[in-house]
Amino acid sequence: MFNVKTDRPQWQAVYERLKDMRIGEVITDDDLYLVLPDAPQGSVRTAFWRARRQMQEDHRRSFERVRRVGYRMVDPAEHERLAKAQHKKAKRRLKAGWREAHSADRSLLTPEERRRIDAIEDHLARHQQMIRRLEERQVRTDERVAATEKGSVHLSDRLDQLTALLQRHGITND
Repeated sequence: MFNVKTDRPQWQAVYERLKDMRIGEVITDDDLYLVLPDAPQGSVRTAFWRARRQMQEDHRRSFERVRRVGYRMVDPAEHERLAKAQHKKAKRRLKAGWREAHSADRSLLTPEERRRIDAIEDHLARHQQMIRRLEERQVRTDERVAATEKGSVHLSDRLDQLTALLQRHGITND
């Protein structure tokens, strides 16, 4: 029979500890076990991930694994890197899924099974192609944004030079 250990879920106890943390601060694995002293070892990580998701929703904060130490609350500027890492993982998983479907020995499948596995393989290949096109578009957009920023910095420098020149000659009253 199932017995309730406490009056609230484990993740909420972890969440209460996380919400008081500052950016850059680390919660160690040992701290997590102290927050949940009676919890089995595997459930601490599950409770942390659920609390982390709640932190993302409520406080716009995220965490990064510090190997063999714990989890560090990341600076908001680091979220881009974490998001790109998740995207990279997703692409690898798509490729692995395609490989699984592609490697099936069709001669041992019924026509219906063959049709289904072919459809899955085709769907995953199309998904990979779409992501590839979107990435290419994103790279071009990033390059344009970088060029625009560089151009605006150059214009700002030129404007500062012109303002200084006008002031030197007494043309402006700044």
